Amino acid sequence: MLKKMLLATSILVAPLSANADQLTVFETSSYASEIISQSEILGLSMNFAGGTSGGVVSAIRPNPYTFELAANNVHNTIPDALNIYALWQGVTSVSGLITINTQMATDEYAYGGWTISEVVYINGQGINVQSQVGLYPAPDQSFTFQVGNQPFDVQLQLQFVSNGAPPYGDFGSYVIATLADVPPHPVPGPIAGAGLPGLLGLLGMWWYRRQRDATRLISPR
Repeated sequence: MLKKMLLATSILVAPLSANADQLTVFETSSYASEIISQSEILGLSMNFAGGTSGGVVSAIRPNPYTFELAANNVHNTIPDALNIYALWQGVTSVSGLITINTQMATDEYAYGGWTISEVVYINGQGINVQSQVGLYPAPDQSFTFQVGNQPFDVQLQLQFVSNGAPPYGDFGSYVIATLADVPPHPVPGPIAGAGLPGLLGLLGMWWYRRQRDATRLISPR
């Protein structure tokens, strides 16, 4: 039974830029590697390269801040490691300093002998990994990460390691990364009318108001 992909919500400090990145969804096993999709997919059912494994895959970005990868009904008929990836390239940050909130869990676990792992990468660096041998959700975690002012990559990974013994599995898992952009420290803006003409104008207004107030004080009522 296909389970709906969990959609995460979060309160963000400041918005990221528009969704202009590129998505590639791919899988690897001991047999081969193949691109599953180069756009968002929701509930795509397929057999993977080699024909020994299959499942239902979703990779979506429901808002500019949230990245989600899920797989359900995963099966594998041989001892092998099946890896499913979703790679978003060209993500941008306003401040260059982001907080990554992660959610990971196994939502289908039919039989023993399998290990399921979820991983989050930023620019190829693994920042959080959780391995499970049953229906034990990982704790939600938060990480601060420096990405700078250049576009960066977000990659999510699901790994299903099977022992090849029948029954051949009915497994599912998801990994979600939500980015909160830390706003930069405010920088004082320029004073209106900056420069010598602007300064003279401000001094003139100050002198005029001073003279006006002095005149009001000595004028008879």
